[in-house]
Amino acid sequence: MRWMIAIVVWVLATALLAPVCFFATMLLAGPHSSMLPSFAQSLVVILGWLVLLVTPVWLARAAWRRAGRRAAGAE
Repeated sequence: MRWMIAIVVWVLATALLAPVCFFATMLLAGPHSSMLPSFAQSLVVILGWLVLLVTPVWLARAAWRRAGRRAAGAE
């Protein structure tokens, strides 16, 4: 059961964060954007990818740990 909860949380977090990260990155560091200097644009792209890759895993891990505590408390 813990695996299913963690997977569902990961999928939902990724599905919600993907468009947000995409549009924020394209707005700030897109090919036709001049909002940031060129050195900052690459930093924004890296940070966008990090948020998209790390946050869903972090949330799924939190759900995994919380589900484990509930299961241990129910016994």
